[in-house]
Amino acid sequence: MRLDLVLHRLCLFKTRSQAGKACDGSRVRVNGEIARSSRAVRVGDRVAYRDPGDRFEREVEILALPEKQVSKVQSRDMYRVLSEREIERPWEG
Repeated sequence: MRLDLVLHRLCLFKTRSQAGKACDGSRVRVNGEIARSSRAVRVGDRVAYRDPGDRFEREVEILALPEKQVSKVQSRDMYRVLSEREIERPWEG
């Protein structure tokens, strides 16, 4: 399944368009490699991404691929958060 579709269906990005822009802007990595939006994602892959507002960086492991759009509550069972860190902004005081 396409990376941008997985990110959207798992509610990690609000829209598929946002997910695609993040991928094409080199803000998403799959198994440590920069990934484009069309990259195939499989169960067990590790996906690291930055949120659209550059507030945090998160790495998740894909546990299941959703067949269709699922609720936020259901989506939490389909991935596991491996790490999450807030991005420091030196220009903000």
